[in-house]
Amino acid sequence: MGGYVAIASAGGQRVAPLIVDALRRLRFLGSDCAGLATCEGGKLYVRKDRGWVEEVDQRLGLSQLPGSVGVGHTRFSTHGRPHSDNAHPHTGCGKRLAVAGDGSIANYEELRDELTISGHKLVSRSDFEVLAHVAEEELLRTGSIVEAVRSSVRRARGFYSAAFLDPSREVVALVTTWRPIYVGEGSGVYAASNSISGLFGIARSFAEVRRGEIALVSRSGIEVLDLETLKPVRKSFELLKMDPQLVEKEGFEHHMLREINEVPYAIRRLLSSIQSRFLSFAARLVTASRSLYIVADGTSLHAGYVASYYLTELAGVSPIVVSAAEFPLYHVENVGPGTVVLAISQSGETGDVIRSVYEAKLRGATILGITNYVGSRLANLSNLYLPLAAGPELAVPATKTFVNTLALLYLLSLYAGVELGKVGRSEVEDGSRRLEALAESLETAIPKLDREAESVAKELSRCRSGYVISRGITYPIALEGALKLKEASYMHAEGMEAGEFLHGPVVLVEKGFFTLFIVPVERVAARATYPLIASSYEKGATVATIGFSDDPELDSVPGGKLLVPRVDRHLAPIAFSVPLQLVAYRLGRIRGCPIDTPKYLTKFVTQ
Repeated sequence: MGGYVAIASAGGQRVAPLIVDALRRLRFLGSDCAGLATCEGGKLYVRKDRGWVEEVDQRLGLSQLPGSVGVGHTRFSTHGRPHSDNAHPHTGCGKRLAVAGDGSIANYEELRDELTISGHKLVSRSDFEVLAHVAEEELLRTGSIVEAVRSSVRRARGFYSAAFLDPSREVVALVTTWRPIYVGEGSGVYAASNSISGLFGIARSFAEVRRGEIALVSRSGIEVLDLETLKPVRKSFELLKMDPQLVEKEGFEHHMLREINEVPYAIRRLLSSIQSRFLSFAARLVTASRSLYIVADGTSLHAGYVASYYLTELAGVSPIVVSAAEFPLYHVENVGPGTVVLAISQSGETGDVIRSVYEAKLRGATILGITNYVGSRLANLSNLYLPLAAGPELAVPATKTFVNTLALLYLLSLYAGVELGKVGRSEVEDGSRRLEALAESLETAIPKLDREAESVAKELSRCRSGYVISRGITYPIALEGALKLKEASYMHAEGMEAGEFLHGPVVLVEKGFFTLFIVPVERVAARATYPLIASSYEKGATVATIGFSDDPELDSVPGGKLLVPRVDRHLAPIAFSVPLQLVAYRLGRIRGCPIDTPKYLTKFVTQ
């Protein structure tokens, strides 16, 4: 996955410098690798390598490539480690076209096997290379880049968008199966990108190209067709306006807000990226273990707590969830052959996690890693690792990586349940569909939740401290919510188990104190929570509640509310995480905090 830009010059000028400059603005979409493909006189030129676009340009001279039509890419590794072979753009065996893309191909392994059997030689572990081979087959057969793209979309399942450069016709064809892509017109140039930021400084006006359409960008202009009928689709172009200071945040004020808004796409990317056979391997490790430890820190540790509910309920496996800071001191002597350590680190570089993994491996444990960075130390040290596929996360407060960690642990627990006969194979498929439906509902709900979060944050900003309270499977989300409030808004908050609320903590509840309740999804626990909400309000506290939009009990509950669409119980931790993240963000903004870079914190805690 990553960011890509295609440019065609009407006057025949070299486009490579423009593309390289645009890729610099798309580094928030990936910076593991960079590459460029251009064409001139029917010849295709491709240069790519690992590293930031500036580094690759300096080494390989990307901006010196000839040609008035081209496509460039900056990559975040999800399939295949950061390496020149895995960098985009990719070519087929005959190098008759080049492909760059974003998202992931769900049936990548299946297509790779089919292509290998039919004689193709694939050189990378990148899922998008299969598109180059599939499209080249059809291009050779029909001579049409449009038919080549249509064939690719028919054969490749998943959530992705891609740009196909055909050097013989000097045209770039673009298509998407998920997020819109953007086409733009500038002074003597035509451009397209999977991000509006990719067009900044190049195009004066732009239009969206959506699923079911194909865009053709060439020196003569931009043409958009219906993917099925191939009839022209008329597009209304609008003026491209963007604050130059926000370009590298895709127009958002902070990376944290951009990344919260990317949650629906991150979930879909995970569903396309994670391969069934690796989930099955991981499930066998978990279910065959003599003892299972879940080891993590911070946000990842909270995800591990949720996983203990998932594994216990769906697979009958009871893991020991422990802070990675504690594991080497108090647990490692119980580790030996037959022990599985499920180590979670979004960066893959967390110092305590890496030390725990080293100590466990020395004693013969098997390591199952979960990380967002496939080139990380955790990935390299693991016997098997599963990628989060959330994409780059630049804000220190984790948002989309936390959600994807929960979603991945849910899927892993379902597969473990299948291994032990606790759940049926159909329930795994249903779980994936429920996650996809959740992503769709969140995409619609986030703008409304953001408005509600801003209202709640204004009330919370008048307080000095508070509790985030829940029970059952959403109790770890209360812990995570309190952490987010501290990180993003510098507001002191404590995660609280609702059953413990009356056993001491209630003494602090008064005016100037807030209680943010997450209504438990267990019916008995929910009924016991409503009186606590009323009691907090009566004591003068600022009260806010997160719950399901169809819960009639919430109609009479005082205070602010953040309501999400009803989901299955096991998906509630994921659904409730988003409004909490938005409250933390909005409160941080009101309090004037450096949201993306909180003091004393870094994205990778390596000590």
